[in-house]
Formats: sequence, C-alpha cells, structure tokens
Amino acid sequence: MRALVLFAVVVGALVALLWARPVPGPAGAPPRLTYVTTARQLGVVGYRDPVGVISPDGTKLAYTEGRHVRVMPIGGGAPQTLPAGEGQIRYLAWTGNDGLVGEDTGATIRWWKYALAPGAARQPLWGGGDIPATTEGEGTSAIPVNNLRQLSWSGDGATVAAIATGTDGPELWRIAADGSGAERTRLTGRPSSPAWSPSGDIACVANEAGQPRLSLPCGAPPIRTEPDIDVIGRIAFSPDGAQVYFASPNEAGDMVELWSLDRRSKRARRLTSFTRDAYAPSVAADGTTLFTVQTYRTFVADVPASGGPARQLTMFQAETPSWHPTRPRLAFTFGSWRRIVDDAKYPDIAQEIGAIDVTEGVPAPAPREVIARSDSEDQAMAWSPNGRWIAFHTHREMSDDIWLRPADGGAPDKRITFLGRGAEVGWPRWSPDGQTVLLDGARKSDGRSVVYAIGVDQATGEVTSPLREVKAEGFDGEITHAEWLPSSATVIAIAKEGPGRHAIMTIPITGGRPHVIHRFATEHDFPGLGASPDGRHVAFTAPAADGHFQIFRMPLAGGDPVQVTTDPSHKTQPAWSPDGSRIAFTIWSYEAAFWSMR
Repeated sequence: MRALVLFAVVVGALVALLWARPVPGPAGAPPRLTYVTTARQLGVVGYRDPVGVISPDGTKLAYTEGRHVRVMPIGGGAPQTLPAGEGQIRYLAWTGNDGLVGEDTGATIRWWKYALAPGAARQPLWGGGDIPATTEGEGTSAIPVNNLRQLSWSGDGATVAAIATGTDGPELWRIAADGSGAERTRLTGRPSSPAWSPSGDIACVANEAGQPRLSLPCGAPPIRTEPDIDVIGRIAFSPDGAQVYFASPNEAGDMVELWSLDRRSKRARRLTSFTRDAYAPSVAADGTTLFTVQTYRTFVADVPASGGPARQLTMFQAETPSWHPTRPRLAFTFGSWRRIVDDAKYPDIAQEIGAIDVTEGVPAPAPREVIARSDSEDQAMAWSPNGRWIAFHTHREMSDDIWLRPADGGAPDKRITFLGRGAEVGWPRWSPDGQTVLLDGARKSDGRSVVYAIGVDQATGEVTSPLREVKAEGFDGEITHAEWLPSSATVIAIAKEGPGRHAIMTIPITGGRPHVIHRFATEHDFPGLGASPDGRHVAFTAPAADGHFQIFRMPLAGGDPVQVTTDPSHKTQPAWSPDGSRIAFTIWSYEAAFWSMR
C-alpha cells in the first residue's frame, strides 16, 4: 500500500507538470507560468478549496489552509501565519499591501481584518455591526456586516464592493472603506464575484437564463464573448483594464480552465490546460496574475480491524463507504466532484452512488453497480438491515435531505426529511432493529449541526414517526456524525467542541446527557466514525505522529487509542464491516497549487 501511495503521488506530480503547458489562443504569445506554492486542505466533506490572492504590489501571496491564513513572498520563502480563525476561512481580499480581510465561516462575526505586523491580533471588520446605508429614493437604513459576501477593495482603497441578499433579492453594495456609510443597488438574477475595473466600474458575474456571463458594470446586460462561454468567478482585470481574467469550463464540461477576454474585441482566449480546475485569478499592479489549480483525489480502501496492510478497493474517485448488512458489498459516493463549476451551477454536482463486491477483483476499475444517479448530489447511502431499502443523501428538488428507495428499484424514490436547501444533512444510518433512520443536520433555529431520528419501517418503507432531534443535554458542541450501537437504544457520535477540538460520545436515542469517551485535537472537521458490530470498539480519524490523518480504534469501555493504519496518506470516514473483521475508509489528497502568470 505504501508503494502504491508513493507511486500515485509521483505520477500525479508528473501529470500536473505535463499539463501545465499554456495553450496559445488565436493571437499573442503564450503566458509564462511559474509555480508559487501549494496549500493543503484539511479534510474532505464540508470543505471548500483553499483561497489564494496576490497583493496589489505583486510581492506577496496570501492563502488559506482551513482556519489558518498564511502570507509568503511571491518569489518563495517561509510563510507568516496569521491568527487562526474559528472556522474555515473561505474568502480573502487585500485591503492594501499590508492588510487583509478574511471571511470566517465558523465565527459569530463573519468578517475580520488582519494586519501583517508580527503578533498583531485580528479585529472585526467595521466593528462587526451595522453600516449606515442609503438607497436612491428610499432614504437611510443599515446593512449588517455579516450579510455581506465577496468583498472587493477598489484600486485606491477608498471603497469596497460587496454582494448581499436582501428581502427583495440580490443587492450590490458600495461601502466606504472606513465603514462610515454605504449605497445599495438592487440587482436581478444571481450576481457574484464583484471586481473593480481600473476605471472604477464594478463588474460581476451575472446569470442570464442559467448561463453565467460577465456584466460590466454589474447589473448591465451580460457581455457576449467570442466564443460565447460561461464565466466562472473570481474575475480580475489587467492593470490597464484591457483584459478580464476568469475561469470557464473546458470542452468536456467537467473542469474549468483560465481564460482572458479582450474587452475591445470581445474575443476570449484560453490560457491554460490542466487536468484539474484552474480558476480564481487575482492581478497585481505590475500585471502578475495569480491563479489556483485544484487537485482532489480520493479512493476507498480497507484494513484488518486489528491493523495491518491496507487494501485498495477502487481505482476511481470514491468516498463515504458503507457496507451491505449481509453480503460482501460496499457502497460509496463516486464522481469527479469538487469542481468549481459545481458551486456555479448548484445543485448540479457530479456525485453518484455506486457499489462493488469486495470479493471480486479489487481494486475495481469502475463501480459494478450504479445505485443512484441524477443531476444533483447523491451520496452516502445506507442499506436497511433486511437489505430491502436504501436511505441516501441528495440535493434533488433543490433540497439537502434524506431520500428513500427500494433496493430493487421497484418504486420511485421518495423524500422523507424536509430540512431544506442549505441544511447540510449528513449520512443516514439505519438502526439494527430496522425501525429508525439516524442522521445529522442543521437545526433550523440556529443552524447548528445536531442528530435527528425519524421512524421508518424496513418492512414497508413507510415513515412511522416524524423527524425529531436527539438532544444531547448540557453539550454545546456540534455533532457531525452518529452511528448506532447494537441495542438500537444508544448512538455513538463525534462532535466538534470548538476550533480544533473534537469529542466522541454516546447518547441515548431518546436524548439525554451524553457520555464522553474520548477528546482529541484535530483540524479535520467532518471525519465520521465507525462502530464495531459488537458495540465494543469505535474507529475514528485523528492526526498521527507521521503528520497524516490515520484510522484509530479504541474500546468504548475506556483505554488508549490504537493506530490501525500506517501508510503515508490521509484517511477519513471509517466504516466497520458487519462481520467485524475489516474497516473501510477513504484515502484522500486535497491540494491547491498557486501559479503566477506574466
């Protein structure tokens, strides 16, 4: 397994370098590409790509890794690490050459200012409160800072552009850089990625009949390019304003590449050809353009529960394994997901559900059975104990819910939960007695992730009791996954207690005070966990001494964790086989390489 992982890393690096060749467009010399550095994301499910932006003077790169922001010289060197956030930092913008703003998705206050001075603490942007605002013809109101998205500073640093969603639809905001006031313009469609042109106009990506196009100024009719292509943000302008940079899907439509648009001729030109997404340009005053190339690789493997060499089970992108209750079948999510185009065209995400027989020619080159396939995200299924029903997570009908289908496909799929879009429902698990489906999801009152249970009869597939929260009394963390113990009266769950702090605990299915079994430090926020069929052990993911996330097991009665996997690769989502002999898991690599271009 060690040799296999090392071989895959070497081959992946060679392929990336091979495909880093720029593709010349209709005119002009091809750009010169220079590798800058690589950011490593710290998990799989629930994460977004690391963000990277070049400073206005072209001397520094700021980028994110989970809740950490790092700044390094663009020519190479040791990065400076800024104060850590409470959650993932999903957006960065330079306020000048020595200041940054970041969006912390785990904090009560969303937007924070970072100074580059050693030891400087981060501060809430504009105090984290409301900004007085005016709307033409409507007088003065206010906009909460937390409502703003995708902030962009003007070239002179005096004004900030941002997108917000108001009660009447999307809005473009122009905000004084000191937060003293703002002006609102109402828009239509789904605007995103505001960017300042050198002349002071604000451009954005606007959707026209479902097609993302460049709008300049933001709100104007979209610009038709030659060829007529989708525009995927971020967008950025050359210093003279003659060129606009953005991403657009390749000919196959499965990945995006970096393009430029000549504003005068309206001709678009592809600049790169990588095997994965190339996107998110930012431009410095000297014309240096920085962009991101994302690499996301996963496959499913398993290992003896007592430890030993791992066995690769799939040769294709796959994750979230789950076992059939009586047969040697393993189900999983597969596809080419995490494409930037997924977010642009949500919920059209390339995630399907498949299965293999682990006794037949593994590693499998393709799924031997496709269980669920749609234009939406389909993932993380669970068979009922009698094997007659399948519960799975999907975004069909613009939802984020659990659906049910007969395993033989003899009836249409049906939705059994109604938490709705954005609720981030997790992976369903069927109780050993076949009467209840367990899931995690966002609580409607405050958006925090909790455990839910819904009664479903495995004999008929009928819902027998409504969805209810399994309350962990006196516990303030967010529960991100739960599994059943054999009695069907107790569940074991993993929860995030705070930034970088996790706990494993048991909870009565009727609710009550949880019993904490183990606390540990990790930056991997959605790792799942697995329970042994006899209910005596739990398998979980934690950082090991070798710097990788590895699979560990420990007794529920107490004792020290024992490391199960040892090969040099990241693991997540352990799933214990029904006979207790093996633990399946996902092996993953999730990186963003930053390149500069002149």
